[in-house]
Amino acid sequence: MEATTSDTVAQPSEEIDYDSLSADELYEKGKEFFKVDRNYAEAAECFSRCLEKRSGDNPYDSSLRECYLWFADSLLTKEEENQSMFADTVDASTEEHLPSADAVLEKAEQKEASDETLAFETFQIAYQCYTEFLSGMQGDHPEIEKEVLDASYCLMRLGDMYFTNHQFEEAAKEFDRALQLRHKYKLKEKHFASLYVSLAQCQMFNGQLGESLRTFTSAKEIINRILLVGTDEEERKRLQDTLEDIGLQMDDLRKLIASLSAHSAQKGSQVNAAALIPQTTDSFDEKKLDTATKSAFISVEQNSTGEKRRIDISGMYK
Repeated sequence: MEATTSDTVAQPSEEIDYDSLSADELYEKGKEFFKVDRNYAEAAECFSRCLEKRSGDNPYDSSLRECYLWFADSLLTKEEENQSMFADTVDASTEEHLPSADAVLEKAEQKEASDETLAFETFQIAYQCYTEFLSGMQGDHPEIEKEVLDASYCLMRLGDMYFTNHQFEEAAKEFDRALQLRHKYKLKEKHFASLYVSLAQCQMFNGQLGESLRTFTSAKEIINRILLVGTDEEERKRLQDTLEDIGLQMDDLRKLIASLSAHSAQKGSQVNAAALIPQTTDSFDEKKLDTATKSAFISVEQNSTGEKRRIDISGMYK
């Protein structure tokens, strides 16, 4: 579902009679709006209507997993384009207290919820559908890598939403869950580097400086191994640039850890590690990692408040 590089978001050329379209037609139309036109509002409308037609008596049917994922990603990408994410804390849900799929579909139809909240809940439902689907798959299934990448992408986007809202502990949990899922199914190493970078950023902003340094080290080691195997020239340049950025971040962390140690050595000193993280205006250039997956690029940049570097993991589908 790879977006085009054009900065212009296309508008529908004519009024669309959604009611006349079948579920399959709505699904394909939604993908076209997302991938080609980058019109995420219209894409979300198509996927919402597709879900209404397909859900039937079981809105948790695993066959709906991709449609839920497209719907959630359309909603979230639209909000990211508008840079209007989460005025309030995001409520975490446990597996025992997932949002009701019926309620989510009703909200989508009646527009009772904000798009970012609806996206958050829909990613949770999509992940549940993927989990059910994966539990019934055989280990040698030819599509298992794609399904695991999609399932872990749900978790990554939840992590991205938490990160955007400065809920770094919750974000780290989601990125770690995505990592564990990919490890469980023994995916290729190229699918791990971007996740380790995201997790390391969360740990850093949560004041877990030592853990963050170790996680960045893991990302660095993975990228070095990928480079040894051999890649095309363009990908090699991206990976080398990313290694340089990771090295700079690790240098910053070592300085922070040294500063923390110096403060702690003072008698009676109580230091908030997270408070030592500088308010930076630096930015990473856009680096493409894991381009065969939905987590296609990492862009660590100043967010709208100027307070933190944020990770913008955009949804890109084949």
